[in-house]
Amino acid sequence: MAEAPAVPLPDHEDATTRHLVRVAGWSVMLLGFVIGLLLLWDQPVQPMRVALNFVAGCIGGTALLLARWRRWTLATHLLVWGVWVSVSLVAARNGGVNGPNLLNYPVIVVLAGWLLGVRATLTLVVLTALLFLGFIWADMQGLLKPVQVANRVAGAVYLAGILVLTAAATLLSRRNYMSRVREAQQTAANLAASEASLRKLLRAVEQSPEAIVITDLREDIEYVNEAFVRRTGYARDEVVGQASAHYSSNGLAPAQREGLRTTLARGDSWAGEQVNYRKDGQPLIESVVVAPIRQTDGRVSHFVELKQDITERKRAADEIHRLAHFDSLTSLPNRSTLMERLHALRGRPGRVLSTQHALLLLDLDRFTTFNDARGSEMGDRLLCAVALRLSEILPPQDLLVRVAGDEFAVVLHGLGADASLAGRHALAFAEKLQTALLRPLRLEGDAQDAQLGASIGITLYPQTSDDGAHDALRRAGTALHRAKQAGGGQAAFFEQGMGEAAEQRFRVERELRHAIGAGELRLHLQSQVDVSGQVTGAEVLVRWQHPRDGLVAPGVFIPVAEESDLIVSLGEWVLAHACALLAQPVFRERRLRLSVNLSARQFRQAGFVGQLRAVLAATGADPRLLTLEVTEGLVIDDFDDAVAKMRALAALGVDMSLDDFGTGYSSLAYLKRLPIQEIKIDRSFVHEAPTNADDGVLVEGILSVARHFGLRVVAEGVETQAQADFLRQRAPDIVYQGYLFGRPEPDVQWLERLTQPA
Repeated sequence: MAEAPAVPLPDHEDATTRHLVRVAGWSVMLLGFVIGLLLLWDQPVQPMRVALNFVAGCIGGTALLLARWRRWTLATHLLVWGVWVSVSLVAARNGGVNGPNLLNYPVIVVLAGWLLGVRATLTLVVLTALLFLGFIWADMQGLLKPVQVANRVAGAVYLAGILVLTAAATLLSRRNYMSRVREAQQTAANLAASEASLRKLLRAVEQSPEAIVITDLREDIEYVNEAFVRRTGYARDEVVGQASAHYSSNGLAPAQREGLRTTLARGDSWAGEQVNYRKDGQPLIESVVVAPIRQTDGRVSHFVELKQDITERKRAADEIHRLAHFDSLTSLPNRSTLMERLHALRGRPGRVLSTQHALLLLDLDRFTTFNDARGSEMGDRLLCAVALRLSEILPPQDLLVRVAGDEFAVVLHGLGADASLAGRHALAFAEKLQTALLRPLRLEGDAQDAQLGASIGITLYPQTSDDGAHDALRRAGTALHRAKQAGGGQAAFFEQGMGEAAEQRFRVERELRHAIGAGELRLHLQSQVDVSGQVTGAEVLVRWQHPRDGLVAPGVFIPVAEESDLIVSLGEWVLAHACALLAQPVFRERRLRLSVNLSARQFRQAGFVGQLRAVLAATGADPRLLTLEVTEGLVIDDFDDAVAKMRALAALGVDMSLDDFGTGYSSLAYLKRLPIQEIKIDRSFVHEAPTNADDGVLVEGILSVARHFGLRVVAEGVETQAQADFLRQRAPDIVYQGYLFGRPEPDVQWLERLTQPA
């Protein structure tokens, strides 16, 4: 029989086992040894009986040792079977059924049934019956001493009693002691596992980062975990036994609490957000789940509240929303909010427009100058003051937005279905905005008041059922650009032609960007000749051979390039191809010059001189045959930088020419400091010089200045012989450029004509 695992027994089971095994063990051991010792005094001594009694004593002692080691199953088997064997040997020694020791068998059978179970009891009964039959057979054969008839009858009765005891022992063995011991061990193991699970669950609940509250059906608190204590500041003894509404859910609104109770009454779980309060009164935003706790019979006995602190998460979400929809400097709504509002005002596509709205785009005039003069901090304060001033006159239902930098936007709602009336209302409000900004603005930390005007672009929205927010912003931006070009301080309304022009500029810019790298640009040259009619060089001009529109005039794409970054790429292309053309032998042999116009952006680049040096080296062009033309405005904007670059170019051998001389500042103080070798008289003076005395005097003055400073003079726009004669009479060494001597033509044709015999 396998031994059960060594699991601690319940106290009453362990005590019974201890007493039973010890009593039996001590009884068997003492009786065996005592009777054995007494038999030693008999005369004559019977060694067999002495040995049997000493064996019984040893069996009892061994059982005691096993019991001490808590080997209950082995001790029980040793006692039962050891005593049975000892009794059987003694019975055989005393004459079988004739012996008095047969009375021990019922006790052994009952004890086996109680301790060892059905199988061991039946085995013991069968062996005892076989033993008795053996005794009877041996008696009938005369192997044992004769048994009296009365003894035989007593033996039969004894056997019948054994059978009755066997039945009783069998019934008793259905719940034998060892079975109960195993059941007790299993129960103890289950209790230990349950206790371990409960301890684990308690640690998990107690150490949970989320607050857990258990209430009874009256909503009185019975338990709170450590997270609740730490989060709310309330001690356990302050809240246990108190109503949950005072401590755990003290921020729940009455309507919200009623909804919670209704949900719980249905047996469902409730989930929501609560703004509860800590012990110190600080708000605590929590995501809460309240669920019923059911017993095994389905009855609700308690409620559990699971509470997650989302205060920081809500604060972060609010901050993200603020950053996404509001300007951090002025606290006004930002561009994202503007686009959302315009999208909402458009309504559903395809619906009939019931009312007009207006979008006003406002840009402060001379803000860059103010920012440079007073510093960026005062510039920020000015923007905040402007935002406050505009907010004061904004109707409550309308929207004021800071778009970017010094640009603001106003959305006027519900101006009516009549576009004409809506437009007049928008213009009137724009004038109101400009008047408000003309009032002095007092800035903190600045003794001087600020006063800036504003340019405003206006458009109505939506103009069609599929008009979008980006379309409205584009139209308002176009109108604003027109107001700025008109000198600032004005309000311009978007017109359809303005939109078409803007779309045309956008298309030209996109296609020009492609054309520069696709080889669609062409060089054209216009001859420059001396008074004798000999070609001395040419001015380089650029044309665009559009694959669809043909040859595009420079007046179409040059202004677009100047408004974007394309003017730099375009200028680099022209300069590189002009140097490659200048490297051809005809220029070196006949000492012909090429003049190339420079844009302000290209000239102001920090690495311009180095780029030109690299182009000259790569193409092999003679820098002494190259003339770079710049305008007066380019020079005046950053005089010192311009002079430094001109001197660096002069060191390379490149000549500098001052283009359109006379149309700008024409300051002699600047002129004497500029390292230039040439000036070009603007065509506007040349055109009327022979017939207009004022223009004639200006031309004579320019020629006089050029002679004084030793500069070459090129006259642009010479179209008649009278103009050429007027110039030759006053400057015999002048260079002509104009239609009288040649129109701009492709560089290849110009070279072919130049190399033909005169």
